[in-house]
Amino acid sequence: MTPRYSKQELLLVGMGLLMGIAFRGLHTEQLAIEHFDEGIYASSTWYDSSAGQPWPMRHLYAPPLLPTSIQILSAVPGLSAIAPFLPSMVLGSLTIVLMWWLGRSMFGQSAGLLLVYVVGFSDFHILFSRMAMTDVPALFWTSLAVGVGVKGIQSRSVRTMTVAGLCAGIAWWTKYTGWLALAILLSGTGLWWTLTGRRNMSALQLIRLLACTVGTAILVWLPWYLMLDSVGGYSTVAANHKGYLAGLDGWQNRLASQMLYHFRLDSWLGPASIGLGLMAAGSRRWIELKRSTWNAAVDSTVTTAAAFPSPAILGRFVGASIVLAVVAAGIGSAGLLTCLAIGGMAGMFLWPTLQKLHVLRVNNDRSACAAGASGYYEADLNSAASIDPALSSCILLAWFSGMLLATPMYHPFPRLSLPLLAAIWLAAAAGMTWWMEATINVARRGKGIAVTRQQRVMRHLVTGMVVVAVAITVTGTGEFRRPLVWQDRTSLRDASWHLAAVVLQDADGEYESSRPHVVVPSDTIITPNPETGVAGADNDEASLSEQQIVSRFDTTVPLADRSQPACVIYAYGEPAVLGHLHAAGLNVGPVQDLRFDAASLSGEQLPTYLIIGPNALRTPGMMHDWAEKQYRFDHVANFYFVPSEIVLYNLFSAEWVLQHPESRVQKLELYRLK
Repeated sequence: MTPRYSKQELLLVGMGLLMGIAFRGLHTEQLAIEHFDEGIYASSTWYDSSAGQPWPMRHLYAPPLLPTSIQILSAVPGLSAIAPFLPSMVLGSLTIVLMWWLGRSMFGQSAGLLLVYVVGFSDFHILFSRMAMTDVPALFWTSLAVGVGVKGIQSRSVRTMTVAGLCAGIAWWTKYTGWLALAILLSGTGLWWTLTGRRNMSALQLIRLLACTVGTAILVWLPWYLMLDSVGGYSTVAANHKGYLAGLDGWQNRLASQMLYHFRLDSWLGPASIGLGLMAAGSRRWIELKRSTWNAAVDSTVTTAAAFPSPAILGRFVGASIVLAVVAAGIGSAGLLTCLAIGGMAGMFLWPTLQKLHVLRVNNDRSACAAGASGYYEADLNSAASIDPALSSCILLAWFSGMLLATPMYHPFPRLSLPLLAAIWLAAAAGMTWWMEATINVARRGKGIAVTRQQRVMRHLVTGMVVVAVAITVTGTGEFRRPLVWQDRTSLRDASWHLAAVVLQDADGEYESSRPHVVVPSDTIITPNPETGVAGADNDEASLSEQQIVSRFDTTVPLADRSQPACVIYAYGEPAVLGHLHAAGLNVGPVQDLRFDAASLSGEQLPTYLIIGPNALRTPGMMHDWAEKQYRFDHVANFYFVPSEIVLYNLFSAEWVLQHPESRVQKLELYRLK
């Protein structure tokens, strides 16, 4: 029985998708390359052509698919400004549809509808969907590989498993963690076969299917693996990754840091997504079931159908959506979804309601589950999962537990938790679907939803808790955080262009250093407000920033002609800054130490400059190198800027930022080689 998508269901999906696309694609004028990795990947648009080779050691950061895609898109007329962000924007938007398909296939219609809004409104996912990073594209291809692989196991299709391997291979070309899809499929299907799958499938058949996926993924990945031989082989990549591996020591602290990132980046969008998603899923499920029972009641052989489902079921669904949205506003949407995910996975194994509904769908069985109970209807069977939830639950358990264990074993960069977040999404949607179907089944038995005295007391208690939670939020003790999804990310770009202007003046002997240049977005206000965590007035740099906020720099016209170089600028660990300076028309290049000589043209030395920024200061050994070589440089100026929240948390932990609000103001230091 193939799923039937009603117009109303598709309309709800379309509404969530359009809003999700809007969050990811609007206000592109506030986007600029800012993150260290963004600068590395976007260097394909300028460094490759000017230097005749990729950015030094770029292969250590990611395979070439994303940088190449950015390079191709930047050549399309009219797309150069947003080309670096398009892969994440497009695949981030497609992830909404993908998660809907995964949720609906693996756990049913309600799970799919809930996921459309949870994923579409996810602050965390939106932020990374607006960055020139590998994480969102890799998550899309990894999730697609897992979904297609589960479908292939369900249908025993070698062709489908081959497609899953192709998707995993593309994920591997996007990010070195692309093999995650294979790990999830192998461990999840192994658990499923051990528990129940061996009754329907031989071990040899399962191995054959999985071998198709693994073999295809390896064949797709193999060309890049072989190309790595020219730069030291994959061992150099593995050694670089090992540097970020922290192991089990401090595992709890790094997990807490990851949780705090989600809490700090959360806004009212998260609670709204849970409330809207559950309301859409619950109301759609009830309305379709009500329509089915009404149609069945026309048949004279049916006498009890009209009484089912009762309005009390819809009331529970709507009430739950309000309660969960309010709770999410207090503990964060990721925290609530994690609780729902853990409870949902436990419930699906202990009480296989979704699996039973799937079996009824496969057999087109509409008989009543007990004497005197209401039978199953077309809406019930259509809302059921098309993939065995027992298989889906095992896959999801392997995905969730594996990512929960592995993610805190690495340095807690926020982006590393995206695969874990995807597992939480799916598990939470499965858990809520399980609860909705269990609620309907209780009413299906003909007992209605009887309310005892104890339940009535509990209902009043819960209502009181909700009222208190709302009051706390409204009065400000709690808070509906403002979304950061459209946060201005142009501060570093403007600082770079102001730096370029000063360099050109200094090279001509026209610059007179008076006070440090402070460059932050014109619509950003640095205030001594400890509640927002912005730099306080007692900090020298923060006070300076308040006094010298400048307007945006006009970046539409280059400041110089690279074909007639007047100077050369080098940067230590700041690829994003070099990209902006190149766009400003200056000749630039990266350095990995401070022993470089002055640049020359036709035998004459050119004024040569060095930029040191926050990334350089975090590079191991840099300060030792600077202590030995600083005598070679004269300080010219400082340029202060305000990094976006997501980039700030890449520089410092959320705990550090909360304790040191002055860290929200960063600077670029400009030096001239003597």
